[in-house]
Amino acid sequence: MMVKVLLYAYASGVFSSRKIARKLHEDVAFRVLGAGNFPKHRTICDFRALHLDELSALFVQVVKLAREYGLVKLGTVAVDGTKVKASASRRKAMSYRRMVDTEAELKEQIAQLMGTCPADRCCRTG
Repeated sequence: MMVKVLLYAYASGVFSSRKIARKLHEDVAFRVLGAGNFPKHRTICDFRALHLDELSALFVQVVKLAREYGLVKLGTVAVDGTKVKASASRRKAMSYRRMVDTEAELKEQIAQLMGTCPADRCCRTG
């Protein structure tokens, strides 16, 4: 349950353990993932601190899988009504080397994401 909640929270841009605990009470998606459990922020923080390396590796796997199925793309989202003619390009197709480079880039971005709330101070702020 904690893994589901933390993965969803990170994907939603919620990093503070206090905000995650609050969302478990207020947000329907968090409530469903929490299965009616409402852990305190300290419990969330301790779990995250204890399993930070495993959560980072799991988050990389989840993002890779979602990206493979075309469900997500990391980056900035901008909504615009401009119509652009699409065309498939052989240069844009992903080679094995490009996949390895992209995976390394994903790992770096996720490491930065996980570093936004270090486990040693996540329970005191937010």
